[in-house]
Amino acid sequence: MAIDIPTGETGTTRVFSLSMPAAHAKALQASKEAQFAILGVAALNPDGIEVFPVSDLDEIGLAGYLRQGTDADETQIKRDAAKLRALDGWVMLVHSLAFGGNAMRLTPDSALTLIGTYAQPAAPSQHAGISAKAAQPYTGTPAPKAAAPDMRRHKSRAIGALILLAVLILWWAVG
Repeated sequence: MAIDIPTGETGTTRVFSLSMPAAHAKALQASKEAQFAILGVAALNPDGIEVFPVSDLDEIGLAGYLRQGTDADETQIKRDAAKLRALDGWVMLVHSLAFGGNAMRLTPDSALTLIGTYAQPAAPSQHAGISAKAAQPYTGTPAPKAAAPDMRRHKSRAIGALILLAVLILWWAVG
């Protein structure tokens, strides 16, 4: 079964159970390359992958970890609460961070079973209406054009400098 990851995905965690002996799971935990291979991809951001025994979560449990550690949507956690409580052994969590915003296709090994996909709730969109008259379209007055600098003064100085230079050259040549 292939899992398609959309471009720009953020705030999503996929939970996989690991069907393998604890020694193999521990080796998987230590090897980023093995994690990539078991997910069926060449490379990912290893900071977005966690492999651990569910027993490490003690009383908080996997549902609590998803709720508090990844800020997953409560309705999604409640939907899968029985599955999450029933898990024992080792799990692999793959967070959106692993994909770096890139679209990907995971082809997980048969030792991985996708338990669920848990996204953070969407932030409420708050459109701030702007009521100031100046913010309305086609309002306001155009800024006056800046006056061009008076170039006559600069030209007069340049001509005066040239005349002075000519007088100095003549004085030096005569003297």
